[in-house]
Amino acid sequence: MLKRIRKVAKARLHVPPREFRMILLASVLLMIGAMAFVWPNVRMVKLGYEYQVLVKQQRDLLRENNLLLLEKSSLESLDRVHALAKEKLGLKAPENGQIVTVFLK
Repeated sequence: MLKRIRKVAKARLHVPPREFRMILLASVLLMIGAMAFVWPNVRMVKLGYEYQVLVKQQRDLLRENNLLLLEKSSLESLDRVHALAKEKLGLKAPENGQIVTVFLK
């Protein structure tokens, strides 16, 4: 491929091979320099987008966590447990003769 470029350059531009190599080297170095200058900015923009996605995901997870904590506290409510014990399980408060006190030493 490089030979083909040389032939085209030699036929059309009438540039000696030494000067052609210098121009080609300067062009490649310029392109590498431009990429080195632009690449950090491109990377910064990409990281910014990823950060925004992560912030939104964190916000959604925190909202879900708060809802789950609220649901947990409502399910653990002593009034609710007492009502379920009476209605669903048929439990009732013990009478005086049913209570036994155990003393440990």
